[in-house]
Amino acid sequence: MKPVLLVTCKAGNEEWCEEEIGNVIFIHDPEVVVERTKYPGLLIVYSNLDPSRAYRIALSSEYGFVKNIIPIQCSVDDINDEYLIRKCVLSLVSPGETVKLKVRVRGIRGLSKKLWVLVTAFLKEINSSHDPKS
Repeated sequence: MKPVLLVTCKAGNEEWCEEEIGNVIFIHDPEVVVERTKYPGLLIVYSNLDPSRAYRIALSSEYGFVKNIIPIQCSVDDINDEYLIRKCVLSLVSPGETVKLKVRVRGIRGLSKKLWVLVTAFLKEINSSHDPKS
């Protein structure tokens, strides 16, 4: 199984949030696993489903505790491995494409800025760019 969704909820409601998102995805993938992270209010959903399909399924329901659902299209285990980050970015973006980019790194001061610079440089390599309106 691979990580397919990031789910946020209000800190302290993780148990309810786990149950809500887990029940929705379970119908389509009985092997789904919802894991809490070390950060309050942040969960990762692991599934055999494609991230886009898991996202569409998750968005089709109403929730009381889930705040935000973000599909995980690509992930890297070592955030210092520029080759893996480049490979990830280039696998998702077509040359000349305009994309919306959001970078949030929790727990390591300054890493968001470093990652932003790196990803935008990779986009520039293929004549792609970031546009917050895309």
